[in-house]
Amino acid sequence: MPRLGVWSLLFVTCAAGQPLAPETLLLARIKQHMGQVLTRQPNYTCLETIERSTRSGRGRKFQLVDALHLEVAVVEGKELFSWPGERAFKERDLRELAPTGAIGNGSFALHARSVFLGGTPLITYKGEEVIDGRTVARYDYTVPQFRSGYKITIGTLSGITGYRGSFWNDVETLDLVRLDVDAVDIPPVLPLKAARDSMQYERVPIGESTFLLPKSSEMVMEDFQGGASRNVIHFSRCRQYAGESTLSFAEVPEDDAAPAPLAEAISLPAGLLVEMELLTPLKFPGNAIGDEIEARVTHNSKSRKQVWIPKGAMLKGNVALLERRKDFRGQERILVALQWREISFDGKVGPFEGQLEEGGAIPVNEFSSRGIYQKPSQRELSMLPHRDVFYVRKDSLDLPRGLLLNWRTLRIGSSGAKKP
Repeated sequence: MPRLGVWSLLFVTCAAGQPLAPETLLLARIKQHMGQVLTRQPNYTCLETIERSTRSGRGRKFQLVDALHLEVAVVEGKELFSWPGERAFKERDLRELAPTGAIGNGSFALHARSVFLGGTPLITYKGEEVIDGRTVARYDYTVPQFRSGYKITIGTLSGITGYRGSFWNDVETLDLVRLDVDAVDIPPVLPLKAARDSMQYERVPIGESTFLLPKSSEMVMEDFQGGASRNVIHFSRCRQYAGESTLSFAEVPEDDAAPAPLAEAISLPAGLLVEMELLTPLKFPGNAIGDEIEARVTHNSKSRKQVWIPKGAMLKGNVALLERRKDFRGQERILVALQWREISFDGKVGPFEGQLEEGGAIPVNEFSSRGIYQKPSQRELSMLPHRDVFYVRKDSLDLPRGLLLNWRTLRIGSSGAKKP
């Protein structure tokens, strides 16, 4: 009998001989539809934009702290992350990408899969509602902590919580319209009173078809003193993920045929002074952590009369930190850090790892108590999430194109700095 498992649900009767309630049959249709939607989706990737804000107490307004741009991919049901411009996605902890502030996983795909494919939630019908002119059915659900994969991380602390919430599906198309998640059984290690995530969904074209994907999400985490962190997330530029793209800095074996030759590798000694100019102007509010940046070398970099990096060489990297916080004097500042990952010249390409020179990003005379720019103290640097940081003593940031930058090369892998 074709589709026996599905049709049997439609004709099952209870012990008293009564047919199942319409809302139960509708739930069976929704779960079947969402199972097909979630399992038939191709591997895909989207740009994830996260605006993070905080408030100090109940009744206070949220203030923007920073913004992040991440590439997030769903590959075989797993969420993978990378910075824009990176050569490959990796399965890694989000703390590697966002070492400060509050952040949670699951908004992109995991919550929906847990609710509709996990088979563990306890689901209760709550009636019909209207959302944006669409008639939707609302159901409440609960996922216990021991079956949950919902991980919340705050600073260096993290834990798995249970969760409950509601989902709303269009009664005609059966598509998911909204999914709410409220954390329960929060581990005591997390200084959280509550955590809530609300996701909106829509059909998005990928290739020649459309797929149901999240378009936005809002996550709010509240502490026991009434303070709160809020992440407003938007997904855009969704496309099919064809496979992992990697960059090799190794030589190509002669007997391995390739459609196009790889660029010759670059290997740099430690200790080179690299003078460059910023080609990507940065503003805050406006730009975000993770944004791609470029710079051009302005003078030959020499060691023992040998030119290792010629004038005109290009560097690519990302914004590593760009957030509003108080400095060691308790004054509001914008904290900035840039990270270079790749250098290229004369048909060669290679990794770049370096350290911001003292007074390197800004002229030395600007690094003072009276100047616009200020270096954190050595004691404060040990408590900051990135080594190459400086404060901007303004309410807004404007790093212009042509800003001179001085970096000192390090041996690859020797710095231990957190990378974007």
